[in-house]
Amino acid sequence: MTKFIFAILPFVAVVIAIVLMLNNVNKKNKKRNTTENQNTFENTNIEKKEENTEEDYMSIGMSLGMCFGVAIGTSFMNIFGYNTLIYGICFGMLGGMLVGMCIKKK
Repeated sequence: MTKFIFAILPFVAVVIAIVLMLNNVNKKNKKRNTTENQNTFENTNIEKKEENTEEDYMSIGMSLGMCFGVAIGTSFMNIFGYNTLIYGICFGMLGGMLVGMCIKKK
């Protein structure tokens, strides 16, 4: 049973990553469309580009998630083997990316 779980985990991670990426792209496209419809011709391209970009903590979240994933993976390495370190890093980065994308910079 554990071999099956370890075999299916990468596919679950890929599906979650694809869903998150598509959701993020859809949100950005909706925001761009609403801001472009409201803008007048007085704004320059630089101002439009600055308005459409949102800052978030995705890179910091991925870094911290990778650190926590390594810590959790090494704690279970004696029980499940070296694969837990790999999955700990992957899912730690994915979880950190999720948390970092939800928190916006002000």
